[in-house]
Formats: sequence, C-alpha cells, structure tokens
Amino acid sequence: MNKAAIWWRVSTDDQLEASPDTQTAESLAMAEWEGFQVPADYIIGTDWGSLSVWDSPPMARLLGLVRSRDISAVFMYDADRSPSRPAHRLLFRAVCEDNRVAIRCVHGQIPGGDMGEFVEFASAWSKQLQAHRAQKVAKDGLRDRAKKRGLPVTGIPPHGFRFRYQEPGVNRVPVALEPDPATYHIAVRIWRMALDGVPMRRAALELAQAGILAPRGGPTWNLSTIARILKNPAYAGRYAALRQEMKVPATRRKSDTYRKSTSRRLPIEEWQFLPDFPVESPIVTWAEWELVQQQLGRNQANASRNGKRTYALRGILFCSADGRRLSGHTKKGRESYVYECPGRRGRLGVPKCACPRISGPVLEAKVWEEVAGFLGSNNTFQHEMERRHDTTTCQVADIRKKVAEHERQLRDVARRETELVGLRLRGTVSDEALDRNAALLRAERIHYQEEIERQQAALSTMVQSEAAVASLEALRQRFVDRLVTTGLEDRRRVLEALETRVTIGPGGVLDLSIGVPQHLKDAMTDCVHQAQGQ
Repeated sequence: MNKAAIWWRVSTDDQLEASPDTQTAESLAMAEWEGFQVPADYIIGTDWGSLSVWDSPPMARLLGLVRSRDISAVFMYDADRSPSRPAHRLLFRAVCEDNRVAIRCVHGQIPGGDMGEFVEFASAWSKQLQAHRAQKVAKDGLRDRAKKRGLPVTGIPPHGFRFRYQEPGVNRVPVALEPDPATYHIAVRIWRMALDGVPMRRAALELAQAGILAPRGGPTWNLSTIARILKNPAYAGRYAALRQEMKVPATRRKSDTYRKSTSRRLPIEEWQFLPDFPVESPIVTWAEWELVQQQLGRNQANASRNGKRTYALRGILFCSADGRRLSGHTKKGRESYVYECPGRRGRLGVPKCACPRISGPVLEAKVWEEVAGFLGSNNTFQHEMERRHDTTTCQVADIRKKVAEHERQLRDVARRETELVGLRLRGTVSDEALDRNAALLRAERIHYQEEIERQQAALSTMVQSEAAVASLEALRQRFVDRLVTTGLEDRRRVLEALETRVTIGPGGVLDLSIGVPQHLKDAMTDCVHQAQGQ
C-alpha cells in the first residue's frame, strides 16, 4: 500500500471550523478508502495563529516527507488548511507536484493547471485579507474600549489588586481597582523593597525564602514578574491601558508559540491613561513611582554584568553618529582607560564609526568641571535659567498658535458639513456624492482633532519643562555641597540626578546637557497648578 500523510491545522482557541480530531478522522477515512496507509507519526498538524505557518516546525516536517518521496499523497480536510500566504500556498503546490505527491481534500479539490494556480492564489489572498481585517478590527476595538469608554482592555488586574464590577452577570463592567486581601500585602512588600534600593534579584530571593508564592503559584519569582509590578503605574494610582503592543516573533521555534508572541513596550507618551477609572489605596505616590522608574533605567544602562571595572561616565556618553552609548576599555596590564563607541570595531560590510577614542580621566575631569561650574557659578546658572525660560516660552507660543489654527480649520469643516447637508435637502447633490464628500470631511475632521490632541500633549510637556526650570534651583541647592567631592560614587550620583547626557563626535565633546528628574518636574507642576487654583 502507498503511504500518505495527513495535514490538519487550526488557528484559534475557539476554532469555529473543524476541530483537529474531526479533520484527522475524516482525512484518515478518505485515505483508507482510496487505499493509502497512514502511519501514526505521519499525522501532522499545528495550532498556528499567524499567517506564517510555512515557517512552523510541523510544516517543515511535512515538506521533508514530500521531498523524500516517502509518501504519495497528502490528505487534508479542506484546501484552506494549506499555507495561508498566497506565495507559500503556490510554493507548497509546486513542491508536491515536483515530487509527484498528490494533494487530496475531503471537502473540495484543488483544481489543476494554470487556472488552478490562479484560483489557489486568489483564495489564499482573500483569506489573508480577512485575517488582516480581523486583526485590525480587534486592535481598534481595544483602543476604542480604552479611549472612548475609559475601560481596561484586559481582564487581568495588577498583582495585589482586583477589579470591582458594576453588577454581577456575564457581561460585567469593571468600575474600579480595589486591593485584593490575599495578595495586596505582597505588592506592598515588593514596592517597599524597591524604594529601599533592594535589587530585584535579592527581592526575588527574599520572597522565595519567605515562602511567598509567585502570581502563578510557583515557588520562585522571576525577575520579569517583579519588573512588571514595578513598571505598572496602577500602583501609583494611575491606571494605564495599551502600554505595549504585540508583534510577531522574528523566528518561531515551537509549534505553540503563537500565544507567546513577543511584545514591545510603548513609551509613556503613548499610554492611554484612564482618569475616570479609580485605583483604591495605591501603594506609592507618583513621585515615588517615577523615582523607581529612573532607578530601573539606570540599572539597565549601567549593568556591568561581568565587567571588572566601574567607569564614572558609563551610560552617560553617547555617539553623535549612531546614538550608541560609549563604553570604557582598559588595556591589559595598563592603568589608563579610554571611552569609545562600539561602532569603531566595525563589522563586515559596515564602515567603522568616526567617533574618536577619548582618554577616560581627561574626559571625566572635563565633564565634572562643566557640571560643577554650572552648579557652582551664580552667573552661569542664572544665564542658563533665563535661556531655558525664553526657549520654553517661544515653544509654548508656537504650540498655542498651531492649536488655534487647527481649531479654525475644524470650524471650517463643520461649516462645510452643514452646507453639504443643506445642498442634499434641496436636491442639488445625489446620495452617492453626499456619502463621498461626507466621508472626506469626516476624515479631515478626525485628522484635525487628533492633531489638536497631539499639540495639547506637547503643550503639557512644555508646561512641565517650564516648571522644571524653577525646580533646578532646588536641585542645585541639594548638590552644591558635593561639588568638591572626589569620590566616584558621589560624582555618579550627582550626574545621574541631573540626568547628564554627553554627546561625543569627531571633534570630541559636542554637547553636554543637564536635565531635571521627572519627579521634580511633576512636583513643581503640581505646585504651579495649586497656586493657580488658589
């Protein structure tokens, strides 16, 4: 008897089409009816959620059987169970034809010849469009739930909290986050350790030694679990949705990894905060949350891993060409060290970076001299404050001018929509022309509304920057007594607190900028708002 293989595929958890058992049973019955023998290990399939099923390990195994000519036919439930992308489907068809392997379907057969290839391509193309449309609808639905309805987009609350619902039932609507009596104290303990400067590795070890189970019930705590808790603004009383977006992994090594698609964390400016969704009994203040975020960022930038030496400017120097951080290097047997861009080493086909190699002690002395001079000299400090104030004032004026222009354009769109409705009532335009022009005006209105929102967000940032100018004076008073220090840790603490950033280029130091910690900006902004309210 000729051997055959069976291919099954489903793409969702709640598969509305045939289940794997149904596909296998009917395909096996058809194969036996036509006189084929199907070994148990030749029944191949996958639960694959993306359109790139061609790259899945089960499909690679099936193609291996086809190319080895160990089988004479491939049986499947329906033609749409084959690869989803049009090019992949035609390639699968060509591989089977080249190796004289028939493709047999229980429901509907694949036509032969050029017309069959065209039909297959059109069918796969249509299915791909449907999948992309479904993904876009699902994504838009989540955004609308957060942006328009002000509701969370997930049913999983942060560890230590639980959702309080409006009323019992199947379609329950969450109205607030409230402490979970069973786990709230665990989240409090984690945040207290973070505020005390306890590293995440030691915090995980202490939780495990205390017998506290992880959120999923395991005895050990992963660092990623603690990081998710520390990076969630809900613990500071501000619930934010859409903080990350899913993306397809570059490579898939297992057949069930579609549920574990990688994600990209979005910048905080793109988060959708829900001001009308309260968080009861937040664990930390917003200023404390900001302090922890800064510490996490510094830990990531300054992670020495297996480094043998601590460099004073690690994580502070940046290359002007590619934006990469400069790293310190010490030659074996020498005490002197240098800072250089990793791009100087070069790669095959990529030219070396032109950023120079700079002596470490010389650069550190120059940077510290600039920072100490900025904080120590009253004239220099006052001049810089005036410059920043003038720059921020000009930017605020430009943004307000743009907002006023967009509001005028928005009123013009409303006027044209009113005129269009009047023309239709008088019978001057047809229904088709009305729908076409109404769609154009609606798109124009949405564009202006989104642009106004973006400019208002930028205006809010400028207001915080203006408040930060005043907060620099308070920051200066905190560190003015440390300007004569020679200790490495003390200097690094001052540079990190000032958010110092040094840009290095072909000519050496191109720019040295001094910022203000975000928690000071927020504190000063709150003071300004309170003063305005009074």
